[in-house]
Amino acid sequence: MTGRAAYHRPMNRRVAAALAFVAIAASGYWWTRPTPHPLAQDQAAFVRIFAPPPARDSAQARQEFAELLELQHHRSAADVEAARADRKTEVGRFFGALGLRDATGALPHVRRLAQRAEDDIRPYVRAAKDHFRRSRPFVIDREIDPCIGNVEDDLSYPSGHATYGYLMAYLLSDLVPERRDALLSRAAEFGRQRMVCGVHFPSDVEAGRKGAEWLARELLTDPTYAEDLDAARHELRTALHLPEQPAPSIH
Repeated sequence: MTGRAAYHRPMNRRVAAALAFVAIAASGYWWTRPTPHPLAQDQAAFVRIFAPPPARDSAQARQEFAELLELQHHRSAADVEAARADRKTEVGRFFGALGLRDATGALPHVRRLAQRAEDDIRPYVRAAKDHFRRSRPFVIDREIDPCIGNVEDDLSYPSGHATYGYLMAYLLSDLVPERRDALLSRAAEFGRQRMVCGVHFPSDVEAGRKGAEWLARELLTDPTYAEDLDAARHELRTALHLPEQPAPSIH
């Protein structure tokens, strides 16, 4: 058969069904794959640890806006540069607090642990943000001038950035408890940078710290993390010339 009639010839049903199955499998496999999650509790349990953020017209909200405007008024070019440098969620931003001055590209086990933890906590932070639906400070009040962009479409409470920073501090403290104070100080600075840039309220950052405590407790006691934790601990303590020593988990 030739011409227009040939063009409209119906496809063999078995062939059509096979092609449809392949197309569905190719396009949908990434979201249909089973992805066992290491956290023992569900996302709703995580959301329940938070109190609602301050109401927009509350005294606390007004105080938070005043604090952000004060930071904005006094921030220097160096402050903005430092805050922008901390925009990336990368475990290397915490190496200085560990006493590591030149570890670019090093510590693959530590980096693997950090990336795995970040991937695993992301849906939990998203569930909380979607539950509370708090807008960014500069979206609510245009007097706030953010020093970073491309964040207006995301939500504010809790701060995912602060959650990540404190989670890194807790995980690394479990590996090297000798550096706990320096790591927690670095996490506080990492979270505060989001206030310096006007993209998070103080209560967002505090909620991030609280969320990180919950998440770290779950990860550090999950048996699927044991091997990664042990490898990262050995690698990091060797790099710091510290003796082998099991670190206490967060309680």
